[in-house]
Amino acid sequence: MSGISGVQSTPYPSAATSTPNTGATPAAQTDAALDIAATYEKGEETNAATYTRDRTAIRGIRAQERAYIQSLQNLVTQLVSQVNQNNLSAGGGGFRLNPNKVDSYWDLMVDNGDGTFSFHPDLSPEAQDALIARAKEDIGEDGYYGVKQTSQRILDFAKAITGGDPSKIEDMRKYIQKGFDEVEKMFGGKLPEISYQTLNAVMKGLDEWAAGAK
Repeated sequence: MSGISGVQSTPYPSAATSTPNTGATPAAQTDAALDIAATYEKGEETNAATYTRDRTAIRGIRAQERAYIQSLQNLVTQLVSQVNQNNLSAGGGGFRLNPNKVDSYWDLMVDNGDGTFSFHPDLSPEAQDALIARAKEDIGEDGYYGVKQTSQRILDFAKAITGGDPSKIEDMRKYIQKGFDEVEKMFGGKLPEISYQTLNAVMKGLDEWAAGAK
């Protein structure tokens, strides 16, 4: 997911199918890591004598995710509105894609049945270009699904649900690795390079957290 790639027979999108090689997989990776960590959140307690789970930080991380999804939905709504106007002006029917059900770029794609994906057929070339531009921005160095922001969200969540308890670092490492492995399996055993870079950044952050606690 380092950008728009060439023809690839992969379980994730490629430019060959007019699909952005986007932050969708980092999104899945983040969600899986957070969801599995949330299992820890429900089933484990921090050391009450010293550490307290930071529920405010947890809510803040979830709010960031909701705000990102809303911004993506807003973009799709704008694109859908324009396409609808063009279709109706040309005597065509209304648009079938519901922007309110778009939670990630995957919701804008269709499975070609051969390991590749294409944009929803109702998306115009102009709309596809706009979405590709947004996707490139999202996985860029400072993008929401870039290595820096994605790894930091995972680390922040790990610290929040443990209350910053360094004795729980190895538990968090295990849960995060499990989340990553599940996404890797879901995508056929191989993820784009940016996903591995993100995992390495998270593990490095855990190492730094552990070193700072000594």
